[in-house]
Amino acid sequence: MLEAVFTSLLVLVVVGVLAFAGLTWKKLYQGQR
Repeated sequence: MLEAVFTSLLVLVVVGVLAFAGLTWKKLYQGQR
């Protein structure tokens, strides 16, 4: 049970970091043009 909670939390963190990095990269890419 605890393993499932930890795994879901890890997935959420990874998705959040990827989304944040994607948005930041998009803004930087648009600003460079």
